[in-house]
Amino acid sequence: MRGAPTRPIDPATTVTVRDATVADLGRIGVIWNHEILRADTTTDTEPRDAAGLRAWLARHPAAWPVLVATLDHEVVAFGALSPYRPKPAFARTAEDSVYVAGGRRGEGLGRLVLDALLRRAQAAGHHSVIARITAQNTASLRLHARCGFQTVGVERESAFKLGRWLDVVILQRALAAR
Repeated sequence: MRGAPTRPIDPATTVTVRDATVADLGRIGVIWNHEILRADTTTDTEPRDAAGLRAWLARHPAAWPVLVATLDHEVVAFGALSPYRPKPAFARTAEDSVYVAGGRRGEGLGRLVLDALLRRAQAAGHHSVIARITAQNTASLRLHARCGFQTVGVERESAFKLGRWLDVVILQRALAAR
């Protein structure tokens, strides 16, 4: 089946997708910092400390949510909507980010978070969502394609991380009819 997880979550397990709270920031930091320090799946290069994570969460009001997916009350994935650009012309364009904990990938958690982010983006009146994904991050590229995103461009060697230049693929999903 197209879009099916490669290793589905045990049906006896309850997954909850909800708004993130300050209490979730420790686990969000563990997931995010692993990717920042060890992977080319994000262009972030500076680890997030507790104060930085609190400030980041505070910059996400209802129209720009941070969501978490929990399994047995443990955060195993998270995602966020952020303003795409600070100029007023881009006020209804969001950029998404989705992260899944190592060892939990391929279970459909990223899809649950991204689907929820897209519903929230539409409810907030956003017109489209942009994703900027490193070309090496094939799992995220597939996830976004399965959720209706289309590639609209590639930034060649625009990010430098872990000693090498990375291409960044730009994908977009329109939320409202034109």
